[in-house]
Amino acid sequence: MATVASTAAAVGTARSEGTPGRLFGRSIKLIVFYALLVVILAVFVTPYLFSVFASFKTLPDILAQSPARPPTSPTWANFKDIFTEYDFGRYLANTLIVTVILTAGQVLFSMMGAYAFARMEFPGRNWLFWMYLATLMVPNVVTLIPLYVMFAKSGLLNTYWAIFLPYVLGVPQAVFLMRQFFMTIPKEVMEAARLDGCSESRILFRIVVPISRPIIITATLLAVVFGWNNFLWPLIVTNSNSLDVLSVATANFNSNFSVQWNLILAASLVALIPMVILFAIFQKQIVRSISLTGINR
Repeated sequence: MATVASTAAAVGTARSEGTPGRLFGRSIKLIVFYALLVVILAVFVTPYLFSVFASFKTLPDILAQSPARPPTSPTWANFKDIFTEYDFGRYLANTLIVTVILTAGQVLFSMMGAYAFARMEFPGRNWLFWMYLATLMVPNVVTLIPLYVMFAKSGLLNTYWAIFLPYVLGVPQAVFLMRQFFMTIPKEVMEAARLDGCSESRILFRIVVPISRPIIITATLLAVVFGWNNFLWPLIVTNSNSLDVLSVATANFNSNFSVQWNLILAASLVALIPMVILFAIFQKQIVRSISLTGINR
């Protein structure tokens, strides 16, 4: 009995001595982990911080001072100039119009295509879906010249139609995301609706859409970000300043003779603010949709 008691006491002592060591090791791991997160955060946030600083400086201050130095005498002249002298309000309105139309069409048609690929039976459905998805492997720059020729022959160049029409009928990314989510909805729900006399359109908009809100919000946000930041295609198909979008108008401040960094960074900040507000409003839905799509088959 004495031997057993002494052994138990020795084990208890060893455990009590080992606990602080484990706690110390765990603390070190947490410190290293959070230090790494801080470094990653600094890498991503620092360029935006420098841009904000520079947007409130004059051009001589930008060229003479360190980008990490906050403005000593902040000025709103850069923002005033882009809206008064360069008609930036028109470019903002153009971007908003194009983004709204592109997003509405892209989400609607992608949703309809995803439903057809997920829950409607027709010959060659899977083959057609994978062929459509394979277009993701083709870089967008490959299709620029054929698209440009098509719009030139149709007489649509230098119009709003030319800016958003190639993207408004759905994109493979959105179709794929929605299809994967729609396939997780039990078939019995849709079969019951069909027995009650619902058409496919009513099933989609009355049953599938309310259930699929997270993934639809994600597809909508992706479309908004793409439409808001789209640069190369609007640059190619428009040659009138009255049709310029924010990205093209901002690039126009860079010429062969001078680079107006103060106006470029002020315009970039104006274009960035709506995206930050959008993410702040819908961040919970974005995180939820990512977690849901991550576990879907």
